[in-house]
Amino acid sequence: MHRFLLAALAAATPQRHEIGKLPALGYNTWNDVRCDGVEATTILSLAQGLVQSNFSQKGYTFLNVDDCWQAPLLNEKGELVPDSLKFPDGLKVVVDKVHALGLKFGLYADRGFYTCAFRAGSRHHERTHAKQFHAWQIDYLKYDSCWSPNLRRKGALEDYARMRDALAQHAPGVHYSLCGWSSWYAPAVSGEEGYHSWRISADCDEFANIYEAARTMEQLSDYAGPTRGYNDPDMLVGTSTGAVTLTPAQSRTQFDLWCVLAAPLLLGTNPMNMNAWDLETYGDTEVIEIDQDPLGKQGTPVYSTCPPHAPKDNWWCSPWSMPRDVFEVWTGLLRALAAVLLTSALLLRGAGRPRGAATAFILAVGSVGYVQVLHTYRPRVAACQQVWAKPLAGGDAALLFVNWASDDAAVACDAACLDRAGLTRRPLYVREVRARANRAPLVDGASVLVQRVAGGGGSVLFRVGL
Repeated sequence: MHRFLLAALAAATPQRHEIGKLPALGYNTWNDVRCDGVEATTILSLAQGLVQSNFSQKGYTFLNVDDCWQAPLLNEKGELVPDSLKFPDGLKVVVDKVHALGLKFGLYADRGFYTCAFRAGSRHHERTHAKQFHAWQIDYLKYDSCWSPNLRRKGALEDYARMRDALAQHAPGVHYSLCGWSSWYAPAVSGEEGYHSWRISADCDEFANIYEAARTMEQLSDYAGPTRGYNDPDMLVGTSTGAVTLTPAQSRTQFDLWCVLAAPLLLGTNPMNMNAWDLETYGDTEVIEIDQDPLGKQGTPVYSTCPPHAPKDNWWCSPWSMPRDVFEVWTGLLRALAAVLLTSALLLRGAGRPRGAATAFILAVGSVGYVQVLHTYRPRVAACQQVWAKPLAGGDAALLFVNWASDDAAVACDAACLDRAGLTRRPLYVREVRARANRAPLVDGASVLVQRVAGGGGSVLFRVGL
């Protein structure tokens, strides 16, 4: 019945070659305004900003509203309810105004009973909610993974498949983006009808998690492409305003690397609040063209001094994938709790209650110990360098030289490196993309492309070809 349903809908619904053929471009609220800024007037202002800044003309057409748009509970019909304080006129009015600007509207939901921010989830109500998405004319659904009792892989995939099937039946044409945070989603759903992208790592809310995401992507290139869908290493982080920010070098490296990785490009900064650096980073059409190259190939490392890397199996708030802001809150609370427990232990001992004092002391030690565990498992960046290569239509390749170390370093791509990038013929013409500068051609097998790359997450992007 399941196969028959999908086949029967094929003629009447847009297929993969129409939806998700190339990585999605747009904006998402989470890295910018978190929960507090998700409300109708802000969303409409963001939509106008995408148009007025010319980002929409460059392909950034999705305006995706993340967590906190909905009320904490479903209504008596099991339906999602837009927060009446944030959306006093309902959601459809906002969607229509966004569409009127020539943009697409994305929404957030969760496979669990609640979202990550404790709003109403979609578990056991997938069809009802898919019908709502269709009525609201939603174009994109980010489907998160918090608060589901299905913690194992099989159960998680069943949850995601239920919403996939509900969308196919009731909301055809929606770009379906899984947010499960682990690399094993790639081989599980790549190439399956109805899946367009899938998160492969923890939230990129600090540079160490960008390093982790990049290292995880090394093994996933076979699962990306126009007929397969795309690996999603998470949203972009700018240097201007927002809930999270990076240094200028790190932010540009993330964007250029994401383009070489054929990753979705979802801005995390209000376009109207961007500084000149971010406008230049995200608005460079030559770099965007690399991400949107019609081959849809994901880049791979062709040179690396980095240590071996094993992707982690992430789950919500695991010590190694806990969002930075949650980590800071938890460690602060645990330290405060430890101080209270230690004080209590001393007072109980002075009051002649040794058993209570011992219990309080043990709990204090446990609190301090868990803080140490959280610090031990925080992501870290290795002091290494890489060259990433992405094949492009026409035979060219994009080469990104990345320096993950804190100190400046010279990075070289020799003949073997170029061969691994598919650049086996000579001479090769070299263009430094950001600088709009042509380098001396590589004329023979002895030629080496060498670049000094700034430390602290610096990078240099080249386009190389015949």
